[in-house]
Amino acid sequence: MMPVENIEIKSKGSVLWGALVALGWLCGPALAGPPGALDDPHAIGKGNVEFILAASGAEQAGDVGIQGPILDFTLGVTDDVDFLVVGQGFHVVRGDAGGAESGVFMTGFKWQLISGPDWTVAWTPGVYLEINGEKRVAVTTAFQVERNLGRFAAGLDTSYTWIDDDSDVWRGGLYGLYSATEELTLLGEVFFENSALGVTLGLGGGTRATDVSFNLGFDWEMLPDTHLLVSGGTGIASYNQTRIGWQTYVGIQWCWGSAEPSDDRGPLMGPLAP
Repeated sequence: MMPVENIEIKSKGSVLWGALVALGWLCGPALAGPPGALDDPHAIGKGNVEFILAASGAEQAGDVGIQGPILDFTLGVTDDVDFLVVGQGFHVVRGDAGGAESGVFMTGFKWQLISGPDWTVAWTPGVYLEINGEKRVAVTTAFQVERNLGRFAAGLDTSYTWIDDDSDVWRGGLYGLYSATEELTLLGEVFFENSALGVTLGLGGGTRATDVSFNLGFDWEMLPDTHLLVSGGTGIASYNQTRIGWQTYVGIQWCWGSAEPSDDRGPLMGPLAP
């Protein structure tokens, strides 16, 4: 029989990895998309650069995890392909593994398969590496679709992630954007996650569970090429675990470059808007 102390250590490792992967997708990084859990299909254009400094957090069943700093870098390699690099730290504020810290490094790319004034479609694969702890690896693939409706836009983001500890994560959701002014874009999104990890601190003990949540947020260009990204929300329902209490994301995005992407995004999305 495995010693009790070994079981406890393994459990805390699972808690941390569940938090790093699941909380990371729940509350950020934004990956140059809307300031919430979901990503959009727009490439930023050849020669353009976007950098986001952010933090996020979530609470579930009294357990709280804070993720930050999140360092999110996007480089436009071509008009249709972006190179992505994300580094993020994690701290357990309250829970069974309280005080524990870890981090994840992610790299990948976004390929804008279809671009036009009405429809945009992209594929975003990536690899996550656990920086310390059990050094686990996760491989993710995601598809994003967006319909431009003038001052409005509606989008779909869905993904599957395989983790090398024989677990996996399914996620998907719908978002809506509204261009209130030239500087302010409003966000609403509803999304789900199905995994054995739990959303904040690996709750569920290996039992697969589904969380359904929503976020409201905004993207405000407070200075030229400098955006404030904010979103927050709560759980709608959870199956096989406790409903999410709250979740939040706050980030500052800087944009560089003058090249414009080849697609016509209409009045809603500027060439460097997230």
